[in-house]
Amino acid sequence: MEYLEVGKSVSMKTLTARTILTYNCNSFYIDVEGEYSKLCQRLGGKVIKISQGKPSGINPFELEPDFNGKYEFLNINEKVSDIRALLSTITRNYMFRTLNSNEMTEIEIVVNEIYKDKGITEDVNSLYQENDGKIANNKYVVGKVKKKMPTLTDFQKRLEERDKCPELAELLILFLKGNSMGFFDCESTITASTDIICFDLSEIKDEFTKLYSSVVVLNWAWQKFVLKNKDKNKIINCDEGWYFLKYKEAANFLADVGRRGRKYHTALYIGSQFIDEFIRK
Repeated sequence: MEYLEVGKSVSMKTLTARTILTYNCNSFYIDVEGEYSKLCQRLGGKVIKISQGKPSGINPFELEPDFNGKYEFLNINEKVSDIRALLSTITRNYMFRTLNSNEMTEIEIVVNEIYKDKGITEDVNSLYQENDGKIANNKYVVGKVKKKMPTLTDFQKRLEERDKCPELAELLILFLKGNSMGFFDCESTITASTDIICFDLSEIKDEFTKLYSSVVVLNWAWQKFVLKNKDKNKIINCDEGWYFLKYKEAANFLADVGRRGRKYHTALYIGSQFIDEFIRK
């Protein structure tokens, strides 16, 4: 006797695969258990493994142009909110509390300062600098090149220098390059160059690190996958979304992605739950 595989993961795989093939939409997977890699590959997509101890190629401070109608701008205020939610999730796990008012104020000040140090403002052109033909990565580059974004090291260093919330500054040392949680303290090297992408987090074993990784990866998906393809139908698939529900800030962040996705033709799937009605052109 043969048995059919059933359950939410199978339902989600079937639903997303059919939607991809039917509507020719882009699809992004946060795969915490390694269940979607084969499906992604069969659909012609790219699988990216995230592992502790190795630079992920994802920078939480990466910025991409956002849109207000036809007006294009850099939404630094939204980035402040994203970083605040990420750090509040961290403090809940390690300090068993949320951010206090002083820490929330300092986060906003420091995030704005480290972008200002790079000459980055709301103006989209401030993302780039002129290049006079110098060699970069063994190639000649002429014209505008994207500036290096601030990193978590820049943020932690400035926070420490200001000395207004030393407890938070000390905690973030754990998340800097070279330390056990420092795999997101790096420059961005991963691009959304294919229509179907799967981030495989199965090599990460402990629950909080999976949550932390999922929040950072979901933020990357918003910046690189959603905003860069604003007129394309898209699905973000977040399996085992219950990880987010254990922390209020993470759950609110996930809900916010679902809500913001409406104007960018983006639907959010959590497990087999269809959160946001798929928006068709």
